[in-house]
Amino acid sequence: MKYDDIKKMMNPQFENFSVYASMPSNDSLIEKYSIKADKIVKLNGNENPFGPHPKVLENISKIPIHIYPDDEYLKSRQSLAEYTDLNIDNIVVSCGSDELIDLLFRIFVTPGDEVLDFTPTFGMYSVRAQLAGAKIIPVIRDENFNLNRTKIKEKINSKTKILFLASPNNPTGNESSVEDIEFLLGLNKILVIDEAYFEFSKKSYANLINKYSNLIILRSMSKWAGLAGLRIGYGLMSKELSELSRSVKNPYNVSNIAEESLIISLKNASYLMEKVDLIIIEREKLKIKLEKLSDIKVYPSNANFLLCKLLNSNLKELNIKLIKNGVFVRLFPSKELENCFRVSIGTADDNEYFFDNLIKYVK
Repeated sequence: MKYDDIKKMMNPQFENFSVYASMPSNDSLIEKYSIKADKIVKLNGNENPFGPHPKVLENISKIPIHIYPDDEYLKSRQSLAEYTDLNIDNIVVSCGSDELIDLLFRIFVTPGDEVLDFTPTFGMYSVRAQLAGAKIIPVIRDENFNLNRTKIKEKINSKTKILFLASPNNPTGNESSVEDIEFLLGLNKILVIDEAYFEFSKKSYANLINKYSNLIILRSMSKWAGLAGLRIGYGLMSKELSELSRSVKNPYNVSNIAEESLIISLKNASYLMEKVDLIIIEREKLKIKLEKLSDIKVYPSNANFLLCKLLNSNLKELNIKLIKNGVFVRLFPSKELENCFRVSIGTADDNEYFFDNLIKYVK
């Protein structure tokens, strides 16, 4: 059978959907650009440079992997209930927050619905919305990447069922205001606030879960807890939505290793938060240094990264030069982020290495 014949049998949503631009691996970049740098500094994935708590690594070999996990994830949900001050019935454990993003679109969106995309923002929202058959309606943020409430009111309608809002926003780093949240909740749609960077911003709307039945909070263990490679996150929502999500999700969606690592991380949250505070300190130190460069505009950030805009230099040329020297930053195809790159905050040595290479090519 020819592939053209196979394509005719596919879901039409796969015909022209936009692929999420995930970051290339170190190995693929090293091979593509024939990198011979003595040091590789990976600042393109918003990962935690300090890694997980040492007890996570010590415990991995003791975790049974020959048996299935508890499909109800009672132990991890109880740990999360204590961490979030919510009830265990408000919590869904997921294979990264990406799984919940996909799940929520499948629950609420049908072909022909419309999804507002508060661009620029996390690209996974529009990709998963398209795969659910939705029409993407861009709502451009203002020059400071804040929400444009007037435009939102103009574009929202009966075909809009669910709204996704990252706060702090990725890749711009800014938070949404209380007024923004109240405005969006008042539109009587499902509002999903993605708090993947909550531990860096110290600001959450989880206290509103029991007040608003249309509010869902997404969280990640990738950034602050250093568990990106284990793929574990969670959602906070009403008991009814939690029960629905847990019944619809794949069974055994989180591995034994990931669940136990989450529990250990939460038991040692104070240690991990000390590392988070170190990252915040390093972020501000790097921001001050970058602001002294006349060719770069640095945007304020409440996350573990900084968004920078080149004012005169050629970004593609700069990126290749950085890659050749073993420095990886993140570029974006979005028109609103033209000439912008995002740099994750690494260790003090990593940040210095990045900056020393940057100033070779930028004034």
